[in-house]
Amino acid sequence: MASLIVAGGGIAGLAAAIGAARAGHEVLVLEQAPAFTELGAGIQIGPNGRRALEELGAWEWLRHHVFYPEAIRIRRARTGAELGRVPLGDAFRRRFRGTYQVVHRADLLASLLAVAESEPAITLKTDSRVVGYEDGPGAMAVRLADGSVRRAQGIIGADGIHSRIRAQLLGDVRPRFSGHVLYRALVPMDEVPDVVDRRSVNLWLNPYGHVVHYPVKGGTALNIVVAVNEQWRAGDTWGERTDAASVFRIFSRTCEELKAVLGVPAQWMRWAGADRPPVNTWGHGALTLIGDAAHPTLPYLASGAVMALEDAVVLMRHLAQHETLPEAFRAYEKERQPRTSRIVNSSWKLSRVYHATGLVAAGRDAFIRLTSGRRGFERMAWLYDWRP
Repeated sequence: MASLIVAGGGIAGLAAAIGAARAGHEVLVLEQAPAFTELGAGIQIGPNGRRALEELGAWEWLRHHVFYPEAIRIRRARTGAELGRVPLGDAFRRRFRGTYQVVHRADLLASLLAVAESEPAITLKTDSRVVGYEDGPGAMAVRLADGSVRRAQGIIGADGIHSRIRAQLLGDVRPRFSGHVLYRALVPMDEVPDVVDRRSVNLWLNPYGHVVHYPVKGGTALNIVVAVNEQWRAGDTWGERTDAASVFRIFSRTCEELKAVLGVPAQWMRWAGADRPPVNTWGHGALTLIGDAAHPTLPYLASGAVMALEDAVVLMRHLAQHETLPEAFRAYEKERQPRTSRIVNSSWKLSRVYHATGLVAAGRDAFIRLTSGRRGFERMAWLYDWRP
């Protein structure tokens, strides 16, 4: 019987398994898919995320696959004008004692998988969909879709925004839809027109929508994410392939550079922009949640995956410091809930600000200009100054 079962083998699940193993536990990771893979495309990782990766032993593998952007540029979609710029060079690195990097999600997962496979205390099992758990005297268990049961001393739910562990624990089955639909594409960099900035993270603001794009895979591909005000209809498939009709409807009047970006992908993946309001309960007894199962967030602070990495490091520390799983889990939850709640709430507010019109948009633009450049560093301090 494993000491701990981790339900889910994504970024949060593998990071949790690594942390738990390094704290002295035997860990069984149950992943529902036939292989350990990641959907989606790019991830932005600030200095806090790099520190977490270093603690988990995954940075040395990943560092060969990241790209270091020159700046974060905030721009008007219709004119191309730059409202603000956050330089990510030497001044940023000195202030935050770390680097800002962008990476493909698959590369991040691969780095964690490489570490997990090297840990003798971790067992990885695919084709194992967890559908619930049992809390019995002296031990816990998870129920799998094939009817089998796996027992352990404790359970970590890392099964994402649609977590079955969380649904049983809290009863909140449906995520909160933001009113935004996300379109994602990944294109080879040699297909991107020369007019497009390929060295920075570009955030384009437009009424009723925004676009983010940046290089990944060491600069050989461009990750593009578009968010538009759109309804998610009953029957829509989570993560479906689609054309870009809604994208071009919202961005019909944009500058030539942004039109060039949006014209490259032949196909897009379509997702509902959703999260869950913060809660104060992530578990009971020898059960806890991590990552999107605990605190799913909209992507507008670019911090969802990084929060899961931070979670894993904090969990590792408490597992090593406390004698029992319930003590360690409650201490981990108490430390992580205020920070992750701030991430969720701030991202929800940004979802309204980014797509604003009229006076709200004018005020937003004025604020961006006032806090541009190195003056904006302190606004980021609460996010990037985190240390294990």
